[in-house]
Amino acid sequence: MLFKSRQAEELKQQRARLVKKSSEGMIAFRRFLFAPNLLTFVISVVVGNAFGSTVRELVSTLFHFFSAIWRWLIQANHPIRFDSTWTALSAFLTSALTLLAIALAVFYFIQFINNWLIGTEDEKWGYDEPHQDSLNEQALQRENNKLVEKNIALQEEIIQLLKNKSEGK
Repeated sequence: MLFKSRQAEELKQQRARLVKKSSEGMIAFRRFLFAPNLLTFVISVVVGNAFGSTVRELVSTLFHFFSAIWRWLIQANHPIRFDSTWTALSAFLTSALTLLAIALAVFYFIQFINNWLIGTEDEKWGYDEPHQDSLNEQALQRENNKLVEKNIALQEEIIQLLKNKSEGK
């Protein structure tokens, strides 16, 4: 009986260690997965790729439009035809709507992450969340501005003292 009790206690301890390690691992993985730098990179790649496609389609639309105008102006008795321009315009509008849909999906995905998957307020991230490095830079800039103001005040005081000294001679 003592032997079974000992095995049961060891089993409980092993289970507790396993749960603790897996819990710590999941927290570390979640922090990695939702790290601001990683999310910024992913968003930049996804939205940037969609934006690049939209710009490519816009250039194609403009090229087809100017090509139709060029053929109409240069070639004799050539009717102006915008068939290829309409096709390119359709592709551009499709690409622009895709870009908008991707941007909305990314926005709501970040909202989902912040509201449902991230446990603490400190870990939340989003498009308007200031990063700590930029906050530190802003604090340094404010401190620098105060020092510059003090420097200017001291320089004005020195100039005034020099003026008073030169007038007194």
